[in-house]
Amino acid sequence: MILDVQGKAAYAYTGGKPFDASLPSTVFIHGAEHDHSVWALQTRYFAHHGFGVLAVDLPGHCRSAGPALRTVAAMADW
Repeated sequence: MILDVQGKAAYAYTGGKPFDASLPSTVFIHGAEHDHSVWALQTRYFAHHGFGVLAVDLPGHCRSAGPALRTVAAMADW
């Protein structure tokens, strides 16, 4: 799923199910030098057990546009 975050394309994996905003939602955010795939097992479990799931790629990682953010503070602000 592609989202618009601050005018740039940001990818979010949904755990193999379409995202449903009416469900309780869980957001997974990877650490530096990773991407959404580090959450593969967890996101699939939650998505198939009644949760809406978004596992985002931070800017400059895997499918998200933009330069990689250089600090933890910048990642938190994003």
